[in-house]
Amino acid sequence: MPIGIIINVIAVLLGTILGGSIKKYVPDTLKRDLPKVFGICALTIGINSVIQVKTLPAVIMSVILGYIVGELLHIDTHIGNAFSKVLRKLSFGDYDDTYMDMYLLVVLMFSMSGMGIFGALVEGMSGDTSVLTSKSVLDFFTAILFGTTLGYAQGLICIPQFIILTACFLLAKLIMPFISETMIIDFKACGGLVTMITGLTVSKILDIKAIKLVPALIIVIPLVSLFLVF
Repeated sequence: MPIGIIINVIAVLLGTILGGSIKKYVPDTLKRDLPKVFGICALTIGINSVIQVKTLPAVIMSVILGYIVGELLHIDTHIGNAFSKVLRKLSFGDYDDTYMDMYLLVVLMFSMSGMGIFGALVEGMSGDTSVLTSKSVLDFFTAILFGTTLGYAQGLICIPQFIILTACFLLAKLIMPFISETMIIDFKACGGLVTMITGLTVSKILDIKAIKLVPALIIVIPLVSLFLVF
C-alpha cells in the first residue's frame, strides 16, 4: 500500500478544502503577496537540493533539453486545455489564462515535483514514507495558500497527483536496481532546479511556464548515466 502517497494526497485535499472555505475572508492584498512569499520559500527548498549535485553539466543539460521538449510538444497547452475541459464539465466555471497559468504551476508542485517523485520511488523500493510525509506537511500549507486563490477546483489536482506518484511507486522495484546513488542525487538536484524556477515564476521574478520543464525529470537519469559512462 502506498501509504505515503495517500497521506500526501489527503494533505493536499484537506488544504484545498480549508483554503477554499476561507477564500472569501482572505484580503486581496494577502492573496497577491502570499504566493510571492511561498515562491521564495520554494526557491530555498530548491537550492537545498541543487547544492548536493554530483554531475552538474548533466543536470543543467537535462533542464535545457527538457524545456525544449516541453516547448516543442506544447505541454502547457495540452495539460491546460485538459484541465479547462474537466473544470467546465464539473461546473467549476470558465477561467482566464492567468488563473490557468497559476493552476498549472500548482499541478507541477503537487504532482510532478522532484521531491514527490523521489519520495514515491523510495517508498516503493523500501517502504520508507518519511520523504512523502515531510512533503505532505509542506503541501498542506501550500494547498491552503493557493486554495484561497484557486478555490475548490484545486482539489482536482489530487487525481493526477495520485496517478503519477502511484505509477512511480509501482515502477520503483523495476528501476531502482539500475539507479546509482549519484543518479538519485542528481535527480533530486534536477527536481530542485525545477522547484527554483517554479518558485521564481510564482514570485513573478521570472515569466516562464514551468510545466514545460517536466520532461527534464525524465531525461536527467539517462543523461547522468551517459556522463558516468563517458
